Amino acid sequence: MTYETTERAGEKMTTLAIEGTFNVRASEAGADGTVWLFRSATLDGLSARGERDLLELGVGIVIDFRDDVERTHTSAHHLPVEHVPIYGSIDGPPRVGSLHSVYRLILSTRGDRVTQAVIAIARSEHPVLVHCTAGKDRTGLVVALALLAAGRSRAEAVTDYSQSGAQVSPHRRSIVESQLALLGLTDAEYADARELHLDSPASALEHALDYLDEDFGGVQSYLTQHGATDSDFALLQHRLGGGLQ
Repeated sequence: MTYETTERAGEKMTTLAIEGTFNVRASEAGADGTVWLFRSATLDGLSARGERDLLELGVGIVIDFRDDVERTHTSAHHLPVEHVPIYGSIDGPPRVGSLHSVYRLILSTRGDRVTQAVIAIARSEHPVLVHCTAGKDRTGLVVALALLAAGRSRAEAVTDYSQSGAQVSPHRRSIVESQLALLGLTDAEYADARELHLDSPASALEHALDYLDEDFGGVQSYLTQHGATDSDFALLQHRLGGGLQ
């Protein structure tokens, strides 16, 4: 397992190289010194060495945000898995559209599922690794909301989110471009869809957070309206407090 530390917008970030997956990062240790939250792309290809590395990092449970249609392979790892499908759709995630429109769709129509995911992180009895397919959009939104609910700064959450594009694109570019070429999209539709699948510009998360501020009174209010409690926020603050690595 290797570590790479970079600094963007004044915030230091540590990425982890785990064999069999990509886009792996961790939050800083919480109040008790435990790193509670890890994030990655799918673990379907996780190697035995990758599994050992996650166990050594303390990961005790995996929370998978994918829909049933996306879980077409039996995972090679033996870590306990909790499924919290964000879309809950027989068709899976959108193939086209802008990041702004898709994030608003998730937040406006799947608030119960997004909040269920944040609650699962808070209430887990073990350090958690969360993922979807690329670990960028559903994972990005849930992690950002969990960090903000824990009292972390907006700048920290946005910096964490914006790391994903550079991590995802090398692994997904070829297959995404091949799939999109078959859809007969206009140039503008193609550009939006390519960004949707491969990039994580800070502006996309900023736009989503602005929507929560304007329509729900902020992240904690949004989560409260969809079932989170003060005890959930206290758990998040204990487990995810501090700055990102």
